[in-house]
Amino acid sequence: MPINIAQPVPGIAAFDASDVIAAAELFNNAIPHPVTEDFPVGASTDLKAYSVVGLSAAGNLVLAQTSGTAVVPIGITVTGAKTGAGQTDRIAVYRAGNFNPAALTWHADYDTAEKKAAAFRGAPAPTNILIRERL
Repeated sequence: MPINIAQPVPGIAAFDASDVIAAAELFNNAIPHPVTEDFPVGASTDLKAYSVVGLSAAGNLVLAQTSGTAVVPIGITVTGAKTGAGQTDRIAVYRAGNFNPAALTWHADYDTAEKKAAAFRGAPAPTNILIRERL
């Protein structure tokens, strides 16, 4: 998708403070090396890229959460996934890596830096994900 930036004076390059595009770095370090694995996405699911996910009782990817029927985090989606009623999909999920929490999509349950940092502690093998704030 192209980004069209309006030019104040046609034919003359210019930069406006409102043109700033910011994105958080996804990885903090190359160790542990990022590793992916494919998982199913059930019907009527909407997951953004870089979502912290776990598996539902049916074995499909859902946003990880600590409240209600807790869903233990097992990974981070590589891409987004949106399925309609009766549709299913499979997407890649990072099972290992060193990630910046600001670049990830979290369930509202993970409302503090401490909860985010601890999200993958005790995750089932082979998950090897570290969450660290950017310095």
